[in-house]
Amino acid sequence: MVDVREIERIGERKVGIEEYISDTQGIGGVLREEPDYFQVFEVAELPELNDDGNYLVIKVRKTNWDTINFARVLSNRLRISQKRIEYAGTKDKRAQTVQYYSIKNVDEELIERLESTNIKDCEIQVVGRTRRGLRLGDLKGNFFRIRVTDADADEEAVKAIQQELMEKGVPSYFGIQRFGTVRYITHIVGLHVLRRDYEEAFWTYVALPFEFEREEVKSIREELWGSRDARYGLRELPAYLRYERNLLQKLIEEKSEERALLSLPRTLKMMFVHAYQSYVFNRLLSYRIREFRSLKAVEKKDYVGFVSMENLSLDELNLDGRVAIPENDFTEAGEHWDRVNFLIDKNMAFLALPLPGYKTEVNPESWCHPVMMEILEEDGVSLQDFKHNYKEFSSSGEFRLAEIPINFEMFEFSAYNNNTMDFSFFLPKGCYATSLLREFLKDS
Repeated sequence: MVDVREIERIGERKVGIEEYISDTQGIGGVLREEPDYFQVFEVAELPELNDDGNYLVIKVRKTNWDTINFARVLSNRLRISQKRIEYAGTKDKRAQTVQYYSIKNVDEELIERLESTNIKDCEIQVVGRTRRGLRLGDLKGNFFRIRVTDADADEEAVKAIQQELMEKGVPSYFGIQRFGTVRYITHIVGLHVLRRDYEEAFWTYVALPFEFEREEVKSIREELWGSRDARYGLRELPAYLRYERNLLQKLIEEKSEERALLSLPRTLKMMFVHAYQSYVFNRLLSYRIREFRSLKAVEKKDYVGFVSMENLSLDELNLDGRVAIPENDFTEAGEHWDRVNFLIDKNMAFLALPLPGYKTEVNPESWCHPVMMEILEEDGVSLQDFKHNYKEFSSSGEFRLAEIPINFEMFEFSAYNNNTMDFSFFLPKGCYATSLLREFLKDS
């Protein structure tokens, strides 16, 4: 029997996560053995509360619910369109999470009545009204409390890895959850979309098999991948694969993979190309680590981004500290070389790498330009392919910090028996706790 960590390692290789930056042996261990062993507290930047607002903001504490599925169930219980429900960030299913939602044009009484409909494993608290809904990105970041089980719970080993990370930087990989669940194929769908090969994009999403999926589903996908028989898939795929089933139904109706794909929710369609950008970024970051062995080593033609330090106070967690908040400001290091090096030493400037798009402008003499272009060429796409005739499949590109700007003064860990370790820390939005913890766990 293959263990969960083996599946994750295979997933990491599929999505470009190829390197550790620390050399110290890890403690091994398992994440998410129980949902409440992975706790996430959203630190949101809510719009100003106003009694006259059309949007009701709620705070939801939930277990074993991913963000989108909870919104779907909430919309069903309220009998409203899911488009009226918005959120600041997405959270994984196998966790205990606290996050905010805004709901347009709904009475507070309807929310209070939800308790009688019993949405399981959640608590809902009304925060107030605002004049605009939440948008993706309306948060500073997330605070994590994570328990690792079945580990060599050695605090000295953790201290040694932490010291290495403080000297070399924490790689800000996009975690495997960015690429789907179990199959990790979202970026492959995105690549086919960029190639305008909608047929392959459709069947990759619906049918591409993965060896560690549930055996009965895997065998159905294998048959479907070979036959491409939509009626067979609709008859055999289990009900919980609702997006796959909806796509197959649309294909039967529209007789066009392209039009069927366009029927998906906008947020899901946007994820495809974004996932491919994330894959390219992960590969760039892996190349960088292999060549430089440190993210603190910055050349004049490299790009850097900046952070500001802000005070954070979370009363419900009895937590206070200063956290790094990335600024949307990137430049070539050589333009301000002395200042950049000073800020790098102060952990206020960090190496940045591109997420490719049709507006991406990278100095051809920089380290990252030829590496990025080589990856795109291998995949048969160009920067201009990101300018798509469908807006949901377009992306202008941007830069992203290659390093997680973590304040290790707020990083805590403790071993409380021979095989269990607890971690707590804050990460800015867009950073993955699993990318930080993989440096500590490595392989058993």
